[in-house]
Amino acid sequence: MNNLKSFVLLVLFGLIVVPVYAQPRISIFFDHVAEIARQEKISIHDAARQVKALGVDGIDVRVTMNEPQLKMLDSLGFQHASAIADINFVRGEQPEATRQALDFMRRHDYSRLLVIPGLLPENASAELMEDVCKRLDAFVEEAAKEGIDVMVEDYDNPHSPCYNTQTLDRLFAASPKLNHVFDTGNYLFCGEDVMVALQHFRSRIHHVHLKDRKAMKDRASLPIGAGIVPLKALVNELLESGYDGWFCIEHFGAPSMLEYTKQSVANIKATWKPSFDEVLRTRRSIRSYDASKKITETEVRELMKAVQEAPSWANQQPTRYYVAISPEKLAAVQDMVGANKERIANAPVLIVSTFERGKSGFFRGQQTNEVGDGWGAHDNGLSVAYLVLKARAMGFDTLIMGMRDADKLRELFAIPESETIMAVIALGYRAAEPRQPMHKDLDEMVEFF
Repeated sequence: MNNLKSFVLLVLFGLIVVPVYAQPRISIFFDHVAEIARQEKISIHDAARQVKALGVDGIDVRVTMNEPQLKMLDSLGFQHASAIADINFVRGEQPEATRQALDFMRRHDYSRLLVIPGLLPENASAELMEDVCKRLDAFVEEAAKEGIDVMVEDYDNPHSPCYNTQTLDRLFAASPKLNHVFDTGNYLFCGEDVMVALQHFRSRIHHVHLKDRKAMKDRASLPIGAGIVPLKALVNELLESGYDGWFCIEHFGAPSMLEYTKQSVANIKATWKPSFDEVLRTRRSIRSYDASKKITETEVRELMKAVQEAPSWANQQPTRYYVAISPEKLAAVQDMVGANKERIANAPVLIVSTFERGKSGFFRGQQTNEVGDGWGAHDNGLSVAYLVLKARAMGFDTLIMGMRDADKLRELFAIPESETIMAVIALGYRAAEPRQPMHKDLDEMVEFF
């Protein structure tokens, strides 16, 4: 059996899940979550829950974290972005620190490990730097046997063995399996162009720390996208090159960590502006939603502006929408969609679409051709198409459901008898990547004469 036939069969039987979109995957340091809890005078659990609701899906932790905190993060659905270990290879082999780091990675199923290798003394000899390279490489090789990806970042201290491009190049030359955590703010601190460094190290970049600065040598914290780092260019360059790793928010010392995090998440998300072709390609019918991610009424209003642009017969605009966003209305509508109830249980918004009869397809009250009110259904479909495509462009996901109890929906929303109830549309964020569907050949759908 050739490879193409094998792939087709695997897809048909649902054995291949194909990632279909490239949005920034956002993580955050656990230290930032703890700082939010301290500043806001709330529990770490509540701080983590608020951060997750903002759209932060990953967590960067230290290998010294305690078990209860790790279990709490797992229970909230945080994915394991990376772990961090201080292993001072400047001072020697460090068997205890290396054992602790590897044990943590095994027990807690983290695959990416950032190593902070210590600081060199003033006027460090070339022999000492060579020793550091050898010790680090030995650890990288040991970790690689267990599938652990060891990385170093561009560290913002001139005494670091991985301070700038020159020192990093030396480490990478000595350790072929060593990879890079690309810190956007630290290249500025060492006086280098961050975009040049990005191109130089692209093949080694397996994780990103998004950090912004006011000026080249200024350590002050800023929300990501509020300083001089070219955030949009950097994120899009990585995504377009195929990078599918994490973008970790970093602003240690923020006076209001929660507000900085909100601004950073919004700015990072704003960098993702998919092309129309990507919107078409990545729109999928989603049957499992992430309960931790909410959608605001303001966002729904922005989404609904798209339906105002949809074409309709003689601009009759027959389509109407009824939006369930309160817990009470959501629960009620969930009971009216039959077997889809469990599939859309975590969708934060449910939208009922209708069309007014006697408008599209009619002139002065008279039916203009044999389709009649079918034109109203046609125009409703066009309007819903605009809605679901705009939703995808905003990073949301949808499911159009024809299985619904029209009579109960009419009563719940006081929908006039002059309107035909068409579909219920779930709106939210996908909980997992959907399977790649098969499409008919174009010649089965289109004939040319």
